[in-house]
Amino acid sequence: MSSKEQDIVNAIRTHDRSVFETLYKEHYRQLFALAFRYVRQAPAAEEIVHDVFLMIWKKADQLTIEYSIKSYLYKSVVNASLNFIKKEKTERGKQEIYLKVNVAETNENDEREQQEALLANLENAIDILPPKCREVMYLSRFGKLKQQEIADQMQISVKTVKNHLTYGFQKIREHLGNRPRQLWIAAFILLKYLGY
Repeated sequence: MSSKEQDIVNAIRTHDRSVFETLYKEHYRQLFALAFRYVRQAPAAEEIVHDVFLMIWKKADQLTIEYSIKSYLYKSVVNASLNFIKKEKTERGKQEIYLKVNVAETNENDEREQQEALLANLENAIDILPPKCREVMYLSRFGKLKQQEIADQMQISVKTVKNHLTYGFQKIREHLGNRPRQLWIAAFILLKYLGY
């Protein structure tokens, strides 16, 4: 971290409001765009960014930033966005997914139940991945980031990113019983849900 950034962190630790407000204004737009890219809802994206800055202000005296302020803020917003997405997976949300996916298909109950079980299977497969691997998978598939961008954001090598992606897809395939068609349908459902 540069000496200028260290000065900013030190000022925030002492609750210097003007430095904090400058930091907020400087990064708000980019962080809002990042959050919106994940959650696809402007009010939710605003709340996520606001909550990240609120948490920094409340815990200013414990603030620890290793690399750069921008990297710290981006990682905080990504994590908060992923948490929001997880909380939003309600039954109502799932029904909307099925309506979008099944526009050209019949609305038979047995097919809906099959897709619900399949989505639950994929969610379970993603949930059992190690945290870093799960984050790489989300950034790659749902954040649409390139491997180099993921490596830069997470401060890991591109090779480590590739290893996480290989391991993640292998574990998902194993969890779904090596059924490629089901994996494709489940991935399609999730991508539709996230608005891509």
